[in-house]
Amino acid sequence: MVTTKRLYKCPILLIFVAVIVTCMVVSCGNNREIDIQLTKADNLMAERPDYALSVLNGIDTELVTSEAEKARYALLMSQALDKNYIDTTTFDVLQPAIDYYIDKDKGTPDEKLRTYYYQGRIYQNLGNQDLAMQSFMRGKEYCQNSSDTLTMANLMVAQATIQYSIYKFDEFINNNLEATNLYKAIGRTDYEILSLANALDGSILNNNKILADSIISIARKRVAKNTELASVIAPYNLSYALKFGNKNEVIDILDYYESVGFIDDIDKLDVVEAYCKIGDASNAKRILYSIPLTSKTCSSLKYLAIKPNVLELNGDFTGALHAYRDFSTTIDSIHMNIFSRDLLFAQERHEMEKTNLMEKQRVDKIIWLSLCIVFVLLIITGYVYYRYRLGKAKNLLETQEKQRLQLEQDNLKRENENLELRSRQVELERHNLQQANEKLDLERHNAVLEKQAAELECERQSLVAENEKTRLQLENDALLRQNEVLELEKHTAELTAENMRLRISQLETENEQLKDLSDKEDLPDDVRKVIKERVEMLNRLFAAQILDKDTNVNAYDEWLRQEISDKERFMNSNRLAFKASHPMFIKYLEEHGLTEYEINYLCLYAIGLKGKDVGNYIQLRRHYNISSEIRSKLGIDEHETNIGIYIRKLLKSL
Repeated sequence: MVTTKRLYKCPILLIFVAVIVTCMVVSCGNNREIDIQLTKADNLMAERPDYALSVLNGIDTELVTSEAEKARYALLMSQALDKNYIDTTTFDVLQPAIDYYIDKDKGTPDEKLRTYYYQGRIYQNLGNQDLAMQSFMRGKEYCQNSSDTLTMANLMVAQATIQYSIYKFDEFINNNLEATNLYKAIGRTDYEILSLANALDGSILNNNKILADSIISIARKRVAKNTELASVIAPYNLSYALKFGNKNEVIDILDYYESVGFIDDIDKLDVVEAYCKIGDASNAKRILYSIPLTSKTCSSLKYLAIKPNVLELNGDFTGALHAYRDFSTTIDSIHMNIFSRDLLFAQERHEMEKTNLMEKQRVDKIIWLSLCIVFVLLIITGYVYYRYRLGKAKNLLETQEKQRLQLEQDNLKRENENLELRSRQVELERHNLQQANEKLDLERHNAVLEKQAAELECERQSLVAENEKTRLQLENDALLRQNEVLELEKHTAELTAENMRLRISQLETENEQLKDLSDKEDLPDDVRKVIKERVEMLNRLFAAQILDKDTNVNAYDEWLRQEISDKERFMNSNRLAFKASHPMFIKYLEEHGLTEYEINYLCLYAIGLKGKDVGNYIQLRRHYNISSEIRSKLGIDEHETNIGIYIRKLLKSL
């Protein structure tokens, strides 16, 4: 027990041991050479079943030791025998596959499907149609998960063969149509045409003209692409004409058969029935008696059903009566045989078994679900009871804790009262001691005050002397600052005079330039007008300068205020002045698509203003938007170049 617990605590060790054991079992149980041979036979099975059978016969069965290999070998051998048309009536070959894939429920859905199919084929060879049908129906349950389309289709056809024998023509037709689709999916046109022919035969027997017409249409399209298979569908043309055609159509087909040298015994029965339909008794009797008595066709139910009609049509009523009795006896025997084997109810039994199994599984699920619910309820009940007991115990502990805390509080209250009494006594003693200390402090304070009074008197006398000294120093400093202010005012006046002289010099230069420009005859009138106004203003400014210096400055400032107060007029006149003095500069801006307002805006930068000054002057919210649009038109990077610097450099370069 201790060892087991330790193993459970070491899951990695358990997994390691399991892997080793599995590898040992696999390595001991499988023979690689046998597996190669089986795979080779499996690959040859579809195209060359004779070679596959040869490969399987060449395998030494003594070396096939594991159950999986035995089952695979048995299944492949049964498949090879069936594909080589070797019918078996014993389970000696297939039994290992039945034991492994069916009884032990191992293997893939493909392997289980094939096992059930070949089991049913053996039952068919034994003549036990009931067990064969059960095997086919159980195998059909694996079709949904199987990838072996050929076996699925073969199973449908085998099942349909049994259904035909018990006159279940609807199921016979459906199974053959399903097989047709499966054969078509894997490209087996030959099997597809055979299944279509079977479905056509069933629809004719079932008197379903619509379905028969549909099948014939599909079959003819398929035969048109594979003419060598036309003989498969041809015999059913007569059957179709007998069931759904008129007399002329039957006669045309009979003419075709008369032109053919050889007619199969089974097809002869259709020819006999056709002659009976058109009332040609002699030909009907001739064709009927041309079938040898040793042929299996003579013992078929169709032969026995047609013979009374032929004899009656030829006036042999006695022979017709005997033939009809033979037909009735045979069909009764067939019916008794069918019902005695209970083949008609095989599918119903299988469905009932499936229903019972599903019901049992449902009941098991309900039982397990009920047990789980009961178990969960027990857990919930136990948990609730545990919580109840826990809560009850918790309440008891809380009550005891409250009582303990109450006792502690009472003890603390009494101790606090004792401490309060003691503290009052100590407070009284402290008060007495404090009064004594206060008395001593008062005497000490009086002594300190007397000492401080003496010190303050000394300090007062020293402060008076110091204040007198400071006052004299402040007066000297004030005189020095007054002298510095006078010097600064004098220097400022000199700078102002110098600036005025520079302004006058610049204005004189500008005046000369404007006079020179005004003498040009090709100037526009608006530019000439601006230049004239500026020359007149400068002349008045020079006259004021000659008369009075202060008047000169005041006149200049007054002119500036008047000039810049009308922003639009000033910006236009400024642009026109630049157009006269720097025509290439204005032309460059116009060539880059700038508007008149944008050129006015840039001329403010040209006279020396900065971006902030321009914004304050024009006082527009879209100042930065205008600047951004101008940058875009001039190709100026928004973050690297100052627009004022750029414009002034451009003015100098043009």
